[in-house]
Parts: sequence; structure tokens; C-alpha cells
Amino acid sequence: MDSYQIKRFADLGLSSSYGAGFMPFNEVNGQIVTDYDKASKTLAQDAAMSTKVNVGVPAAFSTYIDPKVTTTLFAVTNATQLFSEARKGDWTTQYTQFPVEEQLGGVTAYSDFSSGVSSDVNYEFPTRENFVFETVIKYGMREAEMAAKAQLSYAGGKQNAAANIIARAHNRFYLQGVANKQNYGALNDPNLPAAMTPLTVNGKTTWADKMADPQNAGTIANVIYNDVTALVNKLIARNGGNVDQNSDFVLAVAPDRATYLTNPNQFGKTALELLKVNYPNLKIINLPELQTQAGSVLYLTVPSLLGEITAENAYSEKMRFLSIIPDLSSFKQKAVGGTYGCVIRRPSLIASMIGI
Repeated sequence: MDSYQIKRFADLGLSSSYGAGFMPFNEVNGQIVTDYDKASKTLAQDAAMSTKVNVGVPAAFSTYIDPKVTTTLFAVTNATQLFSEARKGDWTTQYTQFPVEEQLGGVTAYSDFSSGVSSDVNYEFPTRENFVFETVIKYGMREAEMAAKAQLSYAGGKQNAAANIIARAHNRFYLQGVANKQNYGALNDPNLPAAMTPLTVNGKTTWADKMADPQNAGTIANVIYNDVTALVNKLIARNGGNVDQNSDFVLAVAPDRATYLTNPNQFGKTALELLKVNYPNLKIINLPELQTQAGSVLYLTVPSLLGEITAENAYSEKMRFLSIIPDLSSFKQKAVGGTYGCVIRRPSLIASMIGI
């Protein structure tokens, strides 16, 4: 850079003795004269300010972000393993009714002139109310692009979250129904028979107390087996010989009691093995909702008998995503579900035991 250019920059107010790209200078008699003495001192100062040798880099450049996203673990949703699902109407439907047929009548001694005893049929139409529910997802354009830099599918993740929340709501309503509506669950339908109490052994009723009792050492598997057998016998007694030990049973157990089924007796046999031998078509599932403040519950059912279902988890909308609505710099979307709870058609084929 020549002296004219330096002078021109100085006239424009850009002069600096220590400016980058400029050698220190003085103006003598209208001429630009380089100040070599000051320049040497400046270079010396630059050298004195040098940092120590290091290999440090920002932490972001030495951090590995695993592309595998880990989702939080929730309790299992096993209501549909207890009873199957069925769609009834859609989200515009308000009620569903299902006909129940009861055959009745009698016989008497034959006579050519009598007609006093007849056979007939009665019908009832129990009603269940459709409960439509929703959840909303929202995401901004900037936050979605920021998440993309971390290789995250932000909008897709929120849609998956909504789908999961809707599915968990269905599971809850299938089991517990909806308060203040004609909408009941498999665990609280008003037509269900009263729950049994466990068999008392040495004054103990819960499985934990029975197992801790030294008098039950070596026989705990038999004690637990006897409680389940009491439930089976209750179903057999209620259903006029239509249920026997070979029926297709489903036994739901609270997770905090499931491991008790694997405790062996003095012969090395567990309650689970004893049940499988005596009830070959028994299926056992874990149902977290059976852990209640009143105690853990056993729930036994025959899901279908003679070609007719015992109960079904009824829904009007499994999941419906509505339109994506754009705002100034964000989006929102609603997800909708609809349920009638669990429609129990044959309550006599369900038995429960509370306080195990």
C-alpha cells in the first residue's frame, strides 16, 4: 500500500497507528513517513501476547451425538390382550346399543286341549355412550430446523407422541371407562359380579403374607394355585356347565404379583406349572392397572364361548389426525380418538379376586 492510499484512508477517518494492514507512520512536511522504531515495538508486543501452545477446540467438535433416539419406557397397554377391539360407528355417533336376547318358557304334560305353557324370548338393549377425546401437537419452524441440526425428526416425533398418547388413552378407557358417562371399563362395569377375597391360610390372605409365613414353606405354589382355582371354580359354577378346565381362560395378574407364580413348592413345581397342567388352555397376561389402593387383583375370563364374545373393547375412532394448521411461523395439528369403553355382553364369564 503506497503513501497516497494511506493518506487517503487517513482523510476518511480510517487511520490508526495500530490498525491491521497499516505500518505505523508519521506525517512530516506533508509526506507519509513510516515509523520503523514504533513498528518494531509493535511487533514485539504482538509476540508478547502470543498464547501458549494448545490443541483446544470447542466441545461441540469433540462431542458425538448418537443418532439412535431412546424413548422413555411406559407401562404396557394390555387391555386388548384381555378382550379384542371392534369399531362401532364413527366420531359423529353418540351412542351404541347392543341387543341381549333371553330365552324363557317351560313345559307341561301334553293334552289335546291345553295351551297353558309357552316359550318366549325377551330383548334388552343396553346403551353405551361415545366419548370423543383429543390431543394437540404444536411446533415452530425455527425449533424444527434447530432440531434437524441434531438429526431429530421433530414434527414426526410429536406425531408419534400424539399417537402413543391416544393409544394409552384407549387402553385406560377400555379398562376404567369414562366417569359420569354411560361408558364403563372391563374393571368397573356395574354389571360385573362382586370380587372374591383370597383364601385364608393361617390367618393370611395376601400372597406376600402367605409366602412370608414359615408354615407355608415349601407349599406356597400350592397356596397360590388354590386361589386361582377358586376363581376357575366360580366361573364353572356360574355358567351351567358351559365352562370346564379345558376352556380358553385368560388370567390377568398385577405385575407386582406375577413373580409369585414362579415360586416352587417342595417338589420343585411352581404355581404356573400346576396351572398349565390342570388348565391347558390358560393364558396369563400382566395388567398394571390391577395394582390398586385396595390391593392387587386377579382377573379371570373366558373371552368367548360357543361362538359369542364375552366382551369387546369398542371404539368409534382409533386415531384420526386432522388438518395441519399453519400460523405465522408455526404449525399445530389435532389428533382425535373415540371410545365406548369395554362393552361386556356376558358378565357371568368374568371373575375377579381382590387383595392377593
